[in-house]
Amino acid sequence: MSEPLVSVIIPTYNRDTYLYKAIESVATQDYKKVEIIVVDDGSKLNYAEEICNKFKNCTYFYKDNGGLSSARNYGVIKAKGEFISFLDDDDFWLRNKLQKQVKILVEDDEINLVHSAASVVDAHGKKTGKIIGASTGNEHKRSGRVFWNALGVWVVKSPTPLIRKSALENPDFLFDEKIKIGEDLDFYQRFFYLNKIYYFKEPLAFYRVYDDAKRLSTQREKYVGLEKKMFTNFKKMKGVKMLDIFKIKKRLAIMAVNNWNAAFPDKKLIVDRFFLNFYPSKYLDLYKKLE
Repeated sequence: MSEPLVSVIIPTYNRDTYLYKAIESVATQDYKKVEIIVVDDGSKLNYAEEICNKFKNCTYFYKDNGGLSSARNYGVIKAKGEFISFLDDDDFWLRNKLQKQVKILVEDDEINLVHSAASVVDAHGKKTGKIIGASTGNEHKRSGRVFWNALGVWVVKSPTPLIRKSALENPDFLFDEKIKIGEDLDFYQRFFYLNKIYYFKEPLAFYRVYDDAKRLSTQREKYVGLEKKMFTNFKKMKGVKMLDIFKIKKRLAIMAVNNWNAAFPDKKLIVDRFFLNFYPSKYLDLYKKLE
């Protein structure tokens, strides 16, 4: 049986510091049938093309700036592979990542996404000793039909997923290009609703953490209001049961309070069970407090 082609999509925007390492970690994988797609999302300097050209299996694309969701969707359109993987330009992989993940998707056609834990590294790529992923004893909750135990609680770690491309042909499983921060939360929670997934508890990727005020993941206040956008996208999805809509709304309402409290610890809110059960929209509209 021939090996399936894996398309690895690496978006980049005005950040040249780590891109070479990200691409190199894909180019040196033990699994060799790979195409690397670097999507330059409108960078002011043409650093990415020069770096990409140093690798024989790397193709460079430039597009006008549209944000991370736009860049990933663009990469999916350009991808020729049977499987798709996303990698941010400041993260990188272990050599055996794709080999382990491809095996799962090849052997079980009911699984449409494989993910894993990730090792946290510092700005220099040195391990910090921290692992992000399931806590000990809860690994099983990240495999299978995970929607209800994941919603508002956890999401796929950004440098780890490998996805069956046929699952992305569903128009409901595009990244929402209107969401500029938290787009992965929105995307993967919708994906979980209809798809079976598999989790490796061992870290297969490295997630870089460093001080940079421009990193969206550190700007907690910008997550306020994400839950309302997520709920709107759930309502638009085909195949979502009507009985689940209200349950989803309540779960996202709790997530909204948690995000608010993380962003504004000096203005913490307490969930009122009456409002949660009968008027969860009260919490989905917290973003209006910032207007």
